[in-house]
Amino acid sequence: GWRLNIPPTNGIYYTWKEGDMIEKVAQKYYADPEEIITWPGNLLDVSNPVTDKLAGMNIMIPGGYRELAPWIEVLPFAPRTGVLRVVAGPGGCDAPAYGPIGTGSMIWPVWNNSVSGFDYSSYHRGVDLAAGVGTAVVAADNGTVIYSGWNDSGYGYLVEIDHNNGYSTVYAHLSEGTLAVICGAAINQGQFIALSGSTGKSTGGHLHFEVRYNGGFVNPYWIIR
Repeated sequence: GWRLNIPPTNGIYYTWKEGDMIEKVAQKYYADPEEIITWPGNLLDVSNPVTDKLAGMNIMIPGGYRELAPWIEVLPFAPRTGVLRVVAGPGGCDAPAYGPIGTGSMIWPVWNNSVSGFDYSSYHRGVDLAAGVGTAVVAADNGTVIYSGWNDSGYGYLVEIDHNNGYSTVYAHLSEGTLAVICGAAINQGQFIALSGSTGKSTGGHLHFEVRYNGGFVNPYWIIR
């Protein structure tokens, strides 16, 4: 798994590179060079500001910080032609909403895409993915949330996303109180939407996942690899 290094004081760890100079590194991270030199464990020599022997080592920068730049992804939006529909029910939108167009290359909404329960069939128009209660569920593709809330037809807490390219996806039996998106919200592929659960007509924790195309049902395994 991932290894997390937590600094022992306010500041950051910096991986020293060949040719780095104390003054330059301190300036980059808004720190005091003297504090870098004197911090126990850094093993820096004030008489030798070029410290190539430390290349590859994690050096503590007391009081240092990185500037955070805003990250904005520009996504194409569906033309305002009313292509999205209003889904009836407690979680439906009051009016059609518009959002980014799907990439056309979906991802699995949970980390485990194995079946736990019913597979896709003529009487079960989705797949029950292995996801214990509390597993993170993410959007399979870009789109717009067209339903987020309780469903009275056995799905329990449900989110439906229209991908504005003919496809929509359904995520059902979600845990109560964990829905992180509202109806009408624009959503990006991989964005967290809820935690899996066992609400509605469900006999255990899993994610019921459906893919629909122009109103018809599609086996998710046909289009997601």
